[in-house]
Amino acid sequence: MNDSKTVGPINKLDYLEELLNEGYNIKGPRTSKDPEADPRRDLISFKAFLKKGKEFAPEDWLSSMGYKFVEPNRFTQGHRIAYKIIDEFPDERFKSSYSLLKEGKEIPLYLKVELPKLE
Repeated sequence: MNDSKTVGPINKLDYLEELLNEGYNIKGPRTSKDPEADPRRDLISFKAFLKKGKEFAPEDWLSSMGYKFVEPNRFTQGHRIAYKIIDEFPDERFKSSYSLLKEGKEIPLYLKVELPKLE
């Protein structure tokens, strides 16, 4: 991809629309399993997550921000996890079944997990 712009975390519908207008597409669980499936259904589901206040971050953005990655294993219950300690508290993100597509490049998206703060 020749874009100099790095895609940041997606947590607002306005930002998602901006990315879609720039030529990005959302690939989700339906189109991953069946390439003939209607990609609009994945987009509808993705928008529903954003409306619920969820945040998805692209893998390349997480790498550039210093996140470390743990490959899927039995301790992570088969999930790939990105994590970083921020203000002595872990920021964890699980690889979701959604990704961004543009010009043949697929960028995995990680779902932010809200962990309860211990007091």
